[in-house]
Amino acid sequence: MPLLGPSDPPPFFELNTDGVSDILFTSDHNGARVPAALDGLGVAQHEMRRHVAYDIGIDAVARDLSERFEAPLIASNYSRLVIDCNRHPDTAGSIPVVSDYTVVPANCDLMASQRAEREREIFAPYHKAIGARINAIRGRGSDYAPIVIALHSFTPVIEGTFRPWDIGILWKDDQRLAAPMIEVLARDTTINVGDNKPYSGSNPAGFTVDHHVEPLDLLAIGVEFRQDRIEFQSGAERWAKCFGDALEQVLAARPWDKRKVT
Repeated sequence: MPLLGPSDPPPFFELNTDGVSDILFTSDHNGARVPAALDGLGVAQHEMRRHVAYDIGIDAVARDLSERFEAPLIASNYSRLVIDCNRHPDTAGSIPVVSDYTVVPANCDLMASQRAEREREIFAPYHKAIGARINAIRGRGSDYAPIVIALHSFTPVIEGTFRPWDIGILWKDDQRLAAPMIEVLARDTTINVGDNKPYSGSNPAGFTVDHHVEPLDLLAIGVEFRQDRIEFQSGAERWAKCFGDALEQVLAARPWDKRKVT
């Protein structure tokens, strides 16, 4: 029996598939759906409205940026508690048993075949779509090297510690895009910009960057918006504009020497 039934949405959705931009936006934790067969994972509904289940506010930001830049967006429909689309499938964080003190009963004592089923039906199609979109952009010719921008949100408080950043730009080893983005955003002294905050782009390493970006040496950043800044539509619009304005400036200046196409 397949995991996803007729009442379940597909693993991901795409916007602006005909967009002319060489930017690709991804949203690994966009949705909070759970396949009907998993009966809500045994998690209370109020818990599924928390950040443990999905990136609060990021859907509106992602849609706004996709429209503004005429750029494709690929976004996961399913909760990270079903399977995390930005974690390597063989790691504990891929299908968490506990997340920020929330126990996920349906994830306890999973058989290897059950883990493989979630990977096959949700995780793999999402990343296949990202790979296909990158190839499509590269296929336009040497002037088009995809720029991958992974969109996320983060909680303002974790384990009793306040996180002061309004927005964070994450990078792993390559700062070609990250450094100028941080510089432009920081010109507005009312914004607290995190340089690899609230987390490092290297620890834990995200699957999306490891799998899609590094092998092709693509320009890429992760972006973390504090969720209380974007939770409501007005805030999402404001911060999408703030980030979009900075991105527009950086792309116009093109401070990197050359976008490498492998």
